[in-house]
Amino acid sequence: MDTCRSARAAIAFLSFSVIATVATAAPAGRCEAAVSSVSSTEQQSAFAPTLKSDGVGADLKVGADLKVAPYSQNALDEMLRGGHASALRWDRVPELVVLTSVMQYEKARSAEYRATTQRLTAEEATALVADLTDALAVLTDSALTGFSQVRFESVEPGATVNVMRPGQIVVARYAGVRDQLATIGFGGRSTRGSTIRAGSIILDNEFDRANDTRRLLRMHELGHALGYNHVTSRESIMNPKIGPGFTDVDRAIARAAFQDAAPATSGCVVPVG
Repeated sequence: MDTCRSARAAIAFLSFSVIATVATAAPAGRCEAAVSSVSSTEQQSAFAPTLKSDGVGADLKVGADLKVAPYSQNALDEMLRGGHASALRWDRVPELVVLTSVMQYEKARSAEYRATTQRLTAEEATALVADLTDALAVLTDSALTGFSQVRFESVEPGATVNVMRPGQIVVARYAGVRDQLATIGFGGRSTRGSTIRAGSIILDNEFDRANDTRRLLRMHELGHALGYNHVTSRESIMNPKIGPGFTDVDRAIARAAFQDAAPATSGCVVPVG
């Protein structure tokens, strides 16, 4: 990391409660050949850890000249900025990596987790990709219609992998999240300054496997990986308690956040198994 620059890398995870139960990106590149699966032993560097729906005014914009309807300002500030001075942004269309092995959640870890003997079925992994791809288009107001690539990775039981990888959003189910923390998921991102460099989605295994509202969980956590923060001032997909779906306010904020992003087409998909 360049010591001459004041920007520092940070990994942040935001949890999703079980109670009551951004980015200017470049276009995705064209795939010239099939992409091979990622090896579970491949070492990839990660950044050091630090660890009700209303319409909005048509003048909603993001930038120095930001103007919004007064009743929407809080939601926009919460969702796009949170505690940051400015909105967090990817500088590229991220890849999606799906770990088909269920991982073991451990509170002491921030970016590296070990695999259990449990596996997602091919149907479960395919459905997860479909939900996240649909959510990507919704969360970016169709500015991004697909990840640059989709990869499926199987990890040997007991092996440890890093889930914060440059240019990628790594998603997996984890055993023990709800039991240890009384939450059903985390969305994380690694940043340098206001640029998102990597993302991770941690889904409680039992909830994501069996609960009918798992699509809301997946969309919410992807929102965090894209740079969105929790919203508490009104109903939103980014509420910290699961319930509301994507609202009109969310849609207007997403449109503003991604209004300058070039449309992206879906990239390569590596079949499961």
